[in-house]
Amino acid sequence: MLSIRDYQLEDGDIICFQKSLQNQCREQYRFPEVPLFLKYVYSWQFIARIEHVETEQNADACLYTMIKVARDENLGEQIGKEIYFDLVNHDKVPTFCMQKQMPFTKFKEEVAKAFGIPVQFQRYWLWKKRVNNTYRPERALTSQEETQYSVGQLRENSITVNNSELKLFLEVILCPDLRRLPPPGKKNKEILVFFKLYNPVEESIRYVGRLFVKERSKLLEILSKLKELASFSPDEEIDLFEEINFNPSAMCLQLNTMLSLRDYNLGNGDIICFQKSLRNQHSEQYRFPDVPSFLKYVHNRQLIGHENLIPISHLPTNGPQLLVEAETTSMMDVLAVEGPVSARFTWTVHNFSKLNWKKSYSDAFNVGTYQWRVLMAPKGNNGDHLSLYLTVVNTAALPSGWIRYAQFSLAVLNQIDDKFTVRKDTQLQFNARTRAWGFASFMPLTELYDPRRGYLVDDKVILEAYITLP
Repeated sequence: MLSIRDYQLEDGDIICFQKSLQNQCREQYRFPEVPLFLKYVYSWQFIARIEHVETEQNADACLYTMIKVARDENLGEQIGKEIYFDLVNHDKVPTFCMQKQMPFTKFKEEVAKAFGIPVQFQRYWLWKKRVNNTYRPERALTSQEETQYSVGQLRENSITVNNSELKLFLEVILCPDLRRLPPPGKKNKEILVFFKLYNPVEESIRYVGRLFVKERSKLLEILSKLKELASFSPDEEIDLFEEINFNPSAMCLQLNTMLSLRDYNLGNGDIICFQKSLRNQHSEQYRFPDVPSFLKYVHNRQLIGHENLIPISHLPTNGPQLLVEAETTSMMDVLAVEGPVSARFTWTVHNFSKLNWKKSYSDAFNVGTYQWRVLMAPKGNNGDHLSLYLTVVNTAALPSGWIRYAQFSLAVLNQIDDKFTVRKDTQLQFNARTRAWGFASFMPLTELYDPRRGYLVDDKVILEAYITLP
């Protein structure tokens, strides 16, 4: 009953028409009207464009390799400032983006230009990720790899060592003719060992260098060299410690200098920390008299200082502390695995927007010989983030001095698309003093309450805890 003028139509405008469905059952059609069909076509074309862009990006990625080159300078800059355990943060070392077909000999020329290190003085080591989640130089590139491989071939050949990137350690050889690696079959082969110096007075640790140490020789034979590296007097007594682990706790082993690297199963890339011996001094005058106590302190400080990962004691204590009177359901899956015990616990919180309590606890569930609960703070510490914690239950019944290491993750499930689930994981020690750990700022409430995001559906939030006990 209206005109073209009423709709402000002009030359070239398009009108779609169809048979009317007023007297038919519309549910029998996927797209009963023009607007629904055009919306479907637009969405399909949009997805196709995204896939085309991703295909182009993947094609570009297939042509290049990211190479991260760490040097002694990087170790010296990071150790004692942002790194105390391990050697280097690979996210903060020089990165080269090279075409995969580039010969590695050409890459060495690029490094020579970037660092001013002539090609004949360069030797490269592959980093390997160990079971304690640290990276250590595992082996030097062979002559064949350096002279006959392309960058892409080298990465493919070392993919089990370097994961998604080619990570290299650049050793500068001052005397190329003298500094050659021993043949693989040599009995008393040389091991590349990295050294750190700890100062209990300054409570500091720093990188002092690396040495090639004969595998079967006594550690006593390198003491004079270590004293030179540390500028100690020749008659100074020193103690040696091997770095073993940092998570879930700091572990160091004091080394007997009458034994060899082989006796301790030390290999390429291992780290030895040393310090002045305190045998003839009053060690009580130092807060952290030796390497193990200092690394333990640093480990605990990093846990406490983490922005999100904090003990439960940081939650506000004013207001009600009881279990929220909201309808909740929970489900537990115990995974039968050989070795560690793992379990997944799902907690569905109904009427989430109506919660007015500071804290809310899930039902208790068993993993191993311990009972656990998930603790949720709907408004967090400052009212702008959701907080989630994992806590040990009924600790009064546990034996005195109990300790439990756990690797766990907490998650807010996305009820529309699982790939957008928010999940955070860590591994920590629970004990009588700290029976709960968690994330104070797990996710912003603006994101949680956004109806388009899929985390709060029908006023329901689904939380998940996944726990593995060694």
